[in-house]
Amino acid sequence: MKIKELTIDEMLKLKAVVLYVINKCDEIDYFHLFKILYFADRAHYAKYGRRIIQDTFCALPKGPVPSVLFDAIKVATKQATAVNNSPLSIISNSIESPDSAYYFILSTKELPDMEELSQSDIDCLDASIKENKNVDIDTLSTKSHDEAWRNAWEKQKAHPMDAILMAKAGGANESMIEYIKENEEINKLAF
Repeated sequence: MKIKELTIDEMLKLKAVVLYVINKCDEIDYFHLFKILYFADRAHYAKYGRRIIQDTFCALPKGPVPSVLFDAIKVATKQATAVNNSPLSIISNSIESPDSAYYFILSTKELPDMEELSQSDIDCLDASIKENKNVDIDTLSTKSHDEAWRNAWEKQKAHPMDAILMAKAGGANESMIEYIKENEEINKLAF
């Protein structure tokens, strides 16, 4: 399994989701942002058979981390650099760390494009924000060490997580899993 390269449209959707969550929380550390996104994406996939974001979650020691978003945040907070005209700039130019001493705290430079978000996206994001925003890091980390995380972690640290296992961990029933698998096969044929 490899990390998916995101299209420009997928980057714009990811940007809208990130800006939405950060704005709803005023400011947020990237650990909480990652977990809010993970639990929202997992729940949405399990319920609707569609992911909110197309970023690949990887199994890191403290839980799932969205790969492309993490790279964009490192650029935004000056922890890394990106090549000129990198697609990462779509996100990295829209967020910042208000205090370089606390580079892990994020705020936004703009509002989200709400046309990128469906009502079901918003509902799952809001539920995840409410459930996870004020949970301490250790508890949130343990909570995120689900079947999808364990499966990837046991293969190799920082290994990409299986989206089907994410849906299962989110409570998807067998008919939804079959629906998801069929859609994945169709998407492989279409692209």
